[in-house]
Amino acid sequence: MKTRYRLMLMAAVALGVAVSLGLLWRSSPSEAPEVMEEAASAPPPSSPVPTPTVAAAVPRPESPPEPQAAPRDATVVALRPGDVAPEPEVANPPPQTNDELQPELPQTAQWKLEKTTHITALLGRDVERLEHERELAEARGDSGRVHQLETLLKRHHGRLVGLREELRTLTEAAAAEAAREGRPAP
Repeated sequence: MKTRYRLMLMAAVALGVAVSLGLLWRSSPSEAPEVMEEAASAPPPSSPVPTPTVAAAVPRPESPPEPQAAPRDATVVALRPGDVAPEPEVANPPPQTNDELQPELPQTAQWKLEKTTHITALLGRDVERLEHERELAEARGDSGRVHQLETLLKRHHGRLVGLREELRTLTEAAAAEAAREGRPAP
């Protein structure tokens, strides 16, 4: 718990320092002496309670609002020939229609066989990498990591056995599919 409070205290101090530095650096160094001179030459306020005057009762004419300029961080790019101007935004735009989805291609037995073969190859490489890591962990004497790697290897070996069985059935299915369609078997 003490560590948590210390961390929170350090974060608060860092935030305070960052804010104070930001306020100090907001004005450029050339402006700083002028601001200090103005503050020194300004007379102190005479009374904390303002007194109402007649001028305050007279309504002032409202000045026209200034035109809004583009925000500083906005990027404005000129249109080139061939560019399409964006449509103006409207409050309640009509719903857009989506393009129709293309139907999914049939997943043939040959396709499934190739995909499963690829997955099996990747898993086999992963098993080899894990076995190498386990040997290195045994050499270091890291029994905790050895236990983790053995657990992963058991899972991967079980998945490999299932994938190899699936490969056998898919090979048979792909051969039967190729015979039906009159093309050479894989």
